Amino acid sequence: MIKAVIFDMDGVLVDSEPKNLEQLRGFYKSYGTDVEDAFLHSLVGSSYTYTYTESMRVMHMDWPIEKFKEKLDEYCKHHAFGYDEVLNPGVKETLIWLREHGYKTAVASSSSMHQIQTMENVCDLVGCFDELLSGEMFHESKPNPEIYLTAAKKLQVEPEECIAVEDSMYGIAAGNAAGMRVLAYADDRYGVDQSKAYARIHHMGELKQYLKN
Repeated sequence: MIKAVIFDMDGVLVDSEPKNLEQLRGFYKSYGTDVEDAFLHSLVGSSYTYTYTESMRVMHMDWPIEKFKEKLDEYCKHHAFGYDEVLNPGVKETLIWLREHGYKTAVASSSSMHQIQTMENVCDLVGCFDELLSGEMFHESKPNPEIYLTAAKKLQVEPEECIAVEDSMYGIAAGNAAGMRVLAYADDRYGVDQSKAYARIHHMGELKQYLKN
């Protein structure tokens, strides 16, 4: 019996991937580097460490990761977008429905806690989640299942009593490794392999129908 739903953030709750990739492309260009779309698409759903390492490789930079993060964060602050602009349709209504029907909810995202809390506030979702978990809290990122196993523990449910809603190959692998039923939020723009998910949904409202059945 399903008792909890755990959501990834980027690409699931908010359609932020195009904006994130646009920021990355602009950052590269500010240092004289042009990249192909295929390279940017390969970063979708990956850990920050992987993104930073690959970015420095194509930019021919030999910075410490912390310096790269600092430079990228500064660029993004000056080229920011609002999470409310990219909130996926049906998210708030679905979260309210889940609360009303006794399901526990959490966010388990590779994004920083600052970004998760900003999204929660800007999109008027405060109070919709029982727990917020950031990749910053863990030694390893998805596909390591630690973030999902910890979410289940915090929600006081067993992993097999959880649905994980993901969009990336790494996130789907993490949910599966945790022993959860994984639903993929369908996205065919970046060539991401979602075939390992239990099922795909195209609108957040489909989650309610899935649980009703």
